[in-house]
Amino acid sequence: MIQIFSNSLGDDEAAAVKRVLESKWLGRGKECENFEKELSTYFNTPETLLFNCCTSAIYALLKAYGIGPGHEVIISTVNFVAVASAVLEVGAKPVFADVDPDYFNILPSEIERLKTKKTRALFILHYGGHPAPFNEIKAAAEKDVLIFEDSANSVASKYKGVHCGALGDGGAFSFDAMKILVMGDGGALIVKDPAVRAKAKALRYLGYGEGTTSGSEASKTGKLRWWEYDLECLSGRFISNDIQASMGRIQLQKLPGFIARRKQIWDFYQKNLKNIPGLGLPPEPLPDTASSYYLYWVKAPGRRNELAAFLKEKGIYTTFRYFPLHLVKFYGDKSHLKNAEGMNENTLNIPVHQNLSDGDTQLIVDAIRQFFNT
Repeated sequence: MIQIFSNSLGDDEAAAVKRVLESKWLGRGKECENFEKELSTYFNTPETLLFNCCTSAIYALLKAYGIGPGHEVIISTVNFVAVASAVLEVGAKPVFADVDPDYFNILPSEIERLKTKKTRALFILHYGGHPAPFNEIKAAAEKDVLIFEDSANSVASKYKGVHCGALGDGGAFSFDAMKILVMGDGGALIVKDPAVRAKAKALRYLGYGEGTTSGSEASKTGKLRWWEYDLECLSGRFISNDIQASMGRIQLQKLPGFIARRKQIWDFYQKNLKNIPGLGLPPEPLPDTASSYYLYWVKAPGRRNELAAFLKEKGIYTTFRYFPLHLVKFYGDKSHLKNAEGMNENTLNIPVHQNLSDGDTQLIVDAIRQFFNT
């Protein structure tokens, strides 16, 4: 079965993990610190915070900015469940917005429609790695609404020369097993405001203040009672560790090659799947942007489910990302969002990862063409 997602972990990552195991220090340490510095250089940001997963980073971002009861957060309905659940968990109300019918990114006009006096923030997703129209989003949000980015799809994406995740007030990244840069599980957070960033650090690790160190490190400061500490806030434990960070550091070095191969596959699909009656293809990234090419999507109105079943029979696994959040029954939302609902019925994601061979991509194209010729 050709999988929809795949990682590229190998001997280099295994060797990095082996060095960590031999060091006998497996928790948060130098590997985490070095990876954070390398990510900051890569994203061109003052500081990047590692987390155990993207969901934790999203929670910390909301809490650090004081999002809570009485606040509304506008969310692109085409997004992962973690965002809406995090908003509810902090006591705020998620307000779901419709998306562009081609790019599947949040519509600026929806922000204008949904914004109220209670709107404290909005969460955007750069769908499939294609950057959302940030300038238009920022204009619609105006100065009083914080802009958060779910950059789980967009580790290498840029909007007018700026990395996605560093455009707004905060951005969260995912490095789990289904992403492009993989560290087993993990995430990262960029926070623009330094004071809020310090709060996010405390939220990341049990509420400890920024100056709090581990017992062995604290013992080097000259304190006689180095085991004593205080808290800045209440929180859980969401830090990463050196085992995972050692893999992430290697993956970051390989990331440009991963993106280059994904673009090759994207271009192959765009060339070889065009002009098939009944099949719609995704648009190219907006001008002055760069995509991570995390997802490739096709539209098969009226035949999407049939196409997915046909490809599965051919040994090609496909999926649909993301089930619109306003349709999740648990949230009890009554919105009717036309574009997202149309996407939910007609769109299919096909494999587009760096481990696909030329033979794999040709097989996928041939199978899709065969389906539409029957």
